[in-house]
Amino acid sequence: MRVDMSYKWEKNGLSVNVMFSLPGVATQILVSAIEERIDLLLDCGCGTLRDLLLDQYLDEKGFSNIKAVLISHEHFDHVGGLYPLLDFMHMIGREESLEIMVPRPSTVAVRLIDALKTFRKSSLTYKIDLLEVSDGDEFQFGPMRVRVFGVVHRGSTKTEPIGPYIPAVGYSVFFNGIKIVYSGDTGVCDSLTRELSGADLAILEATWEEKKDFKEIHMSEEEAIKLGRTAKEFILIHRLRDLRKALKQK
Repeated sequence: MRVDMSYKWEKNGLSVNVMFSLPGVATQILVSAIEERIDLLLDCGCGTLRDLLLDQYLDEKGFSNIKAVLISHEHFDHVGGLYPLLDFMHMIGREESLEIMVPRPSTVAVRLIDALKTFRKSSLTYKIDLLEVSDGDEFQFGPMRVRVFGVVHRGSTKTEPIGPYIPAVGYSVFFNGIKIVYSGDTGVCDSLTRELSGADLAILEATWEEKKDFKEIHMSEEEAIKLGRTAKEFILIHRLRDLRKALKQK
């Protein structure tokens, strides 16, 4: 087990780079089929472009290795980095089309993309395909397969601790006999429990330090650890504990 704001993992030619994850701030994870040069972004929080550049990701093909951005839900800490990333791809001349997956129905990503097209006056150098997804959908990116599974999530703020339900999903990525499961933001739910079966790596949100009475917003560390132990390996992300540590740093 590893608990951190960033984490790297690799097995059988598949790598996972948790570039950043703090609740209410940003989450962005890069999954790569290394030799095939096929990359998927799991969520795209604020700072995604910066994190990619700091990891020396820029190549001569204009970020063309990124085939899709898989959004788990449209809270801004998971989608706020989309506009600058898409605009940067245009600036450096990306030509290959890009797929953006978002839980059905989209209310934020669709507006960010429309705003970009309006600003650029429809002169983007590449095509953006927005795909609204739901439980059970599957997609193929070369040898990488993605399966969507529904999860349960509500908003939560200081003034509204239990907010409305929002469309939310998790993603499983399959490659070369490896299965990676990303929970997105969710409480404990049957769909996530089932999806973790046979997982080589589980990337699990563990927002709360202690269990809460309301279970449809986030998981606690204890709940996430219990679920994580059903996979071969797991990592806890999106932790309030890490956010508090970051706020205390001088």
